[in-house]
Amino acid sequence: MTDQTKFDLPLSFRSNEVKSIMDCIMAGDSCSIVGIGSVGKSNLLRFLQREDIRQAQLGDEAEHYLFVYVDTNKMLKPNTWGLLELMLHQVLIALENQQADETKIQAIDDLHQRATDPDTRFLTLRYLDRALGIVCNQLGLRLVFLIDEFDELCRTMSPRGFAALRALRDEFKYRLMYVVTTRLELKRLRDNISEIEAFEELLSSYTVWLGPYSDEDARFMLGRVGARHETFLDDKTIEQILTATGRHPGLLREAYQVARQQPVDLIKTLAGRPSVQDESQRIWLSLTPDEQQAMVNLANDAVVPPEQQEFVDRLHDKGLVSRSETKKSRLFSPAFAEYVKQQPFIVGAHINIDHKRHTVFVQGRQINSLTPLEFKLMAYLEKKRGQVCSRDELAEHLYPEDMAYDGSGVSDTRLDSVVKRLRKQIEPNSQEPRYILTVRGAGFRLVDGPETDA
Repeated sequence: MTDQTKFDLPLSFRSNEVKSIMDCIMAGDSCSIVGIGSVGKSNLLRFLQREDIRQAQLGDEAEHYLFVYVDTNKMLKPNTWGLLELMLHQVLIALENQQADETKIQAIDDLHQRATDPDTRFLTLRYLDRALGIVCNQLGLRLVFLIDEFDELCRTMSPRGFAALRALRDEFKYRLMYVVTTRLELKRLRDNISEIEAFEELLSSYTVWLGPYSDEDARFMLGRVGARHETFLDDKTIEQILTATGRHPGLLREAYQVARQQPVDLIKTLAGRPSVQDESQRIWLSLTPDEQQAMVNLANDAVVPPEQQEFVDRLHDKGLVSRSETKKSRLFSPAFAEYVKQQPFIVGAHINIDHKRHTVFVQGRQINSLTPLEFKLMAYLEKKRGQVCSRDELAEHLYPEDMAYDGSGVSDTRLDSVVKRLRKQIEPNSQEPRYILTVRGAGFRLVDGPETDA
């Protein structure tokens, strides 16, 4: 056994999820993989690319499929052209790896070069269409695009981009499938779902929920990381880790590092580790405000009102809530439950602030470049969420020394400058703000999630 194969995932890895995805593909359908942060969505897509996995799942038909992995983080531009160019590029790479007919590879390479030429790049959809024709019609392959990290594109890509993806599917029918990974269902990522409805309906009927590992997979992963570090844990410690983390991949990795150094009272030790809190935060920010509210109630043993039951059911689908024989719901991980207990009961729909670390998250994306003054303004608006904050009130908060020095106040230009810089950091379009709104003649207010009466 080589060092590499020692770390390879077994054929049984994520067996239920893999079978569901492959059954969908064999039927000629597209599907959506939905999973919280750090649950291993990218690993699963890469796993599907492996030749032995395709052979085990598809049998003799495996040679008639081309699996193309598309990591949206590699897009040259975060827009429709960027996605189409990357898809074309990855088709080329996949054919080269499969050692396809050289003349076909050259033809697609020529199309890709035109797609990146400034003079002809506006025809990229046409070039991708022709490339798919070569793959599906001339080579006789069924093409599966594995599109990873699709959340941000789903929020921001133009409706025409989604229409193009749907049109390609309609052109090649059951010879072209999409497998897309996101943290939330597509309909919860787009403010106006009607803009992408034709594409969304391709995937929504076939949703695979990716939750924590199975017991078998979790034990394998602990053994694999132990082999890498040449430090294996005893059975008792392994059982403690599985219980404390609920077998969540990200928490599992952090727990191994803790257990190597301090295996005593593992749950309490894990809850206090910054790295575990960071991992818990990724999970937390992968949830909707309604799911977060339900989580807080469950973690604090509060009564879950009937109107929250659908969100508890959704958390159960995601593997974050388990039910005992008495049908009592509880969080999947005691370590994560400790993190949830520290969270406020009112959360924003898109904006969350970690006051301890002076960090702002917008739709789960961490904003690292706020100045102290910008963060101070953001924190104050968040504290007064939904209320109108007057210019004098904000100036007093941001520049108390200047206000007290001579009583002349702070100019509107100075305050507007801070607001403008903050909007550039957090708004999807700072020219048309959706979070920090100007109230003419009064001031500003933060609109996001539950609002307080002004």
